Amino acid sequence: MNCKKRISRTLFIFVGALCICQAQAQSPAIASTSYTPTWAARHYLQWLSDQAGLPITSSHWPLPAAAVVQALEASTLQSGLDIEAVNTARDFVLKEIEAARAKARLRLHLRTPSAALNGYAENYTPASSAQVSSPEGRHEVGELSLAWRLGARLEANDHGDSPVRPDGSAFVLGYGGWQLQAFSQQHWWGPGWQSSLVNGHNNPAWLGLGIQRGQVVASDSPWLSWLGPWNLDFFVAKANDPWVVPNQPQGFLFSGMRLTMKPKPWLELGLSRGLQTSGLGRPSGVRNFANALLGQQVNQESSDTFVDSSGQIAGFDARLSCPNAWVKHLGTCAVYTQWMGEDAAGQIPLPYKFMTLWGVESALSQGKYRAFAEWTDTNANSLPWDTAPAFPGYVNGVYRQGYTQGGRWVGPAQGSGSQVMTLGWLDASRQRLLKFHKGRIHTSLGSYDPRLTAPHGGTWGVSMSQTFARHAMTLTPELGYTQLADGSNQRGSKRNNWRLGVAMTLPF
Repeated sequence: MNCKKRISRTLFIFVGALCICQAQAQSPAIASTSYTPTWAARHYLQWLSDQAGLPITSSHWPLPAAAVVQALEASTLQSGLDIEAVNTARDFVLKEIEAARAKARLRLHLRTPSAALNGYAENYTPASSAQVSSPEGRHEVGELSLAWRLGARLEANDHGDSPVRPDGSAFVLGYGGWQLQAFSQQHWWGPGWQSSLVNGHNNPAWLGLGIQRGQVVASDSPWLSWLGPWNLDFFVAKANDPWVVPNQPQGFLFSGMRLTMKPKPWLELGLSRGLQTSGLGRPSGVRNFANALLGQQVNQESSDTFVDSSGQIAGFDARLSCPNAWVKHLGTCAVYTQWMGEDAAGQIPLPYKFMTLWGVESALSQGKYRAFAEWTDTNANSLPWDTAPAFPGYVNGVYRQGYTQGGRWVGPAQGSGSQVMTLGWLDASRQRLLKFHKGRIHTSLGSYDPRLTAPHGGTWGVSMSQTFARHAMTLTPELGYTQLADGSNQRGSKRNNWRLGVAMTLPF
């Protein structure tokens, strides 16, 4: 094989995953719109998975809402557990899903324009925003099922305008346990609480088409049952990228692929891939997209006659739960990691030159609290045993606006070439979240414009939020501070960032 036309990283994984599509689920899944839990609901789902054996993956969001409900209703209570704690966790998640599906919602978020290290389920917009969504509609026609939801979002973003987008909208066609989807939504792919290295919550929603498994259950096939509960997701989206670089390939296509599985109750594995292709001035069309999907015509050298078909990233993640014997002393604890590579090596179709994420977490007092520590290094060659020189990830010569959507990093909020430690404390019973960050930002925080010397360098920060619920309404005040050592103030990103805000969610 000519290494100038290297096979895509993890191609063999996703070809295998597509073969899995031939296996039917245990029962046909009814179409439903997608569900991404709040951080408190995700905490409860994770605790139920670790402690009560809930058969669901917890590092892949969104999932079909009906799939999460099915897992909660199908799970059985293990002996020795606090029944009240289990019921509290289940009821919290089920009520949140039912509220999202049965009622329209208005969410207003008023905040000072200030950049921050956004994490899971946190609003990426560095200023105020408003979002509205309709209840879920459903209809069945024979073996086909339909589900839909309408949504809209207005925000003041990093680039000074106030775009309106159809965020939260979805149209889903279900058949044979699979869902064909048109959507405007965010994704969170990975076990981290602060960062996802491939597809996270720091960027605007993707407007795209995709297919996703409608359930998260083990396959009936004896050849595939070893996967345990699993889900497969593939989508193609049109990027919303402002003009920030001369000759920028604006309007590129982004394709995301993820296979998540839980072969053991104590082990969850994920395989992810993201690629940028087409765009203004770049090769486009079906043939180019096929080349990109197959990982061909990449890593152009001076002697090559082709033009790079795409920019790509791929890798793995794993979460390993502690033995049950440790629960008495450490709570339900776990370690997790995510590796995402910028390139593929020679004849071996695997990613390498990894950016890395490492974390440890523990849920305490029967699921009331969760503490975590998470280290993220967005330099390639950042594994402890790497001997090659490290260099910043997420930027390349093909897509010079970087690995971004709407001008914001698609991966972690700290962006390219950064090293950040986050300590977090989640009080689920009071819905209180505290985080402390310490590290170094190499390029910029939150958004990326290569023309500017944005605030960067040594950084530390703290953030806190508290949700108050009264009847069906929630009110969440927030307070945060982030300091950066170098660079010049740019719109919402400053060397000293004070963030004060309040979010209100009102069903109607």
